[in-house]
Amino acid sequence: MKILHLADIHIGMENYGRIDSTTGLNTRLIDYLDRFAEALQIGIEHDVDLVLIAGDIYKNRTPNPTHQREFARRLRSVLDRGIPVFMLVGNHDVSAAAGKAHSVEIFDTLAIDGVTIADRLGIHTIETRAGSIQIVAVPWISRHAILTKDDIRELPFAELEAELLRRVGAWLEQVPERLRGDLPAILTFHGTVSNATYGAERSVMLGNDLILPPSLLAQPGIQYVALGHIHRYQVLSENPPMIYPGSIERIDFSEESEQKQVVIVEIENNWEDASYQPIAVHPRPFVTIKVDVTGSSDPMERVAQAISKRDLNGAVVRLLISATAEQRPQLDETELRRLLEAAETHVIASIAIEAQRSERTRYAAVASELNEGLTPRRALEIYLESSNISATRREQMLKAADDLIKAEQAREQA
Repeated sequence: MKILHLADIHIGMENYGRIDSTTGLNTRLIDYLDRFAEALQIGIEHDVDLVLIAGDIYKNRTPNPTHQREFARRLRSVLDRGIPVFMLVGNHDVSAAAGKAHSVEIFDTLAIDGVTIADRLGIHTIETRAGSIQIVAVPWISRHAILTKDDIRELPFAELEAELLRRVGAWLEQVPERLRGDLPAILTFHGTVSNATYGAERSVMLGNDLILPPSLLAQPGIQYVALGHIHRYQVLSENPPMIYPGSIERIDFSEESEQKQVVIVEIENNWEDASYQPIAVHPRPFVTIKVDVTGSSDPMERVAQAISKRDLNGAVVRLLISATAEQRPQLDETELRRLLEAAETHVIASIAIEAQRSERTRYAAVASELNEGLTPRRALEIYLESSNISATRREQMLKAADDLIKAEQAREQA
């Protein structure tokens, strides 16, 4: 049995984009849709029996009708071939308030043939052309999904997460006795595993992580653990394979050097073992050009040479220049922009010139980012990075902000 494992699609992210004159859509929305279509095509070419999306289908809990339409159109490419789709609900998909619909609930409500939505702890048996498979679903864990209002009111704030972990752990420890031994079984979890390495998801994170140890997920009888939420591809364990495929499209410059991929999983040997193969997709390039012109007699020519050496076609680009105060007047930002545009860049994200104690930065995408997915924490982080504050002090202030956000969310859910 073959499975296509992907996660963190984030349809609707539009930072570093512009309006496409042909479709009227934001070019970054098109990027995310194209990566999703590319991922599904990889599954089709590898003759998969199941598509598993481990959470975060959209950028937030309220996708607009265009985002929903375009996602559903691409999903048809596998559904029309009789390939079932299993979607786990992630933190970007759920509402913090109890009773409100999540972003993919409409698929469940309409009972669309071939689509299974997992928005709570549970074990699902999915029929595929290669036979049945059991999927243990651990969606994004929110307090109101596991704890009662009385629990939240009565427990001290410091004990809420410990109680949440205890209850989720108790449920997971009962999984082996509930599994059928004659069918393959995989587990899918959207959240943070304790030995994972974070990526850019911190900049767009909605909600607070409940961190699970890998031992809780690698229960007996599980052949593969399909993870979502962390944007960087990583294999946390080999027995069973426990994998974050990572996001399929770059969100910002923190992912500039990361290859993006999906994972083809094959369950073999009478359902006892699973092998996996990461397969690259082709996200839009992000390129940072750093130029030090302090020793140059012609700083503009030095920057022009640096630009000419890079392949910027279709890229989101930022230009970072170090110069002396005396050189600063020689650096014409209009001409710098013209040079970048001549290199067929997609978007010029910023041109920053650091001249001794002064720094001048232009962010073309900040306004868009604020509207299209920047969290309050990320806004504070950007502000602190632009201020003359030590790294230690920044971390202290961000930690204090995290504590305030957690306390406020707990109060709202009570």
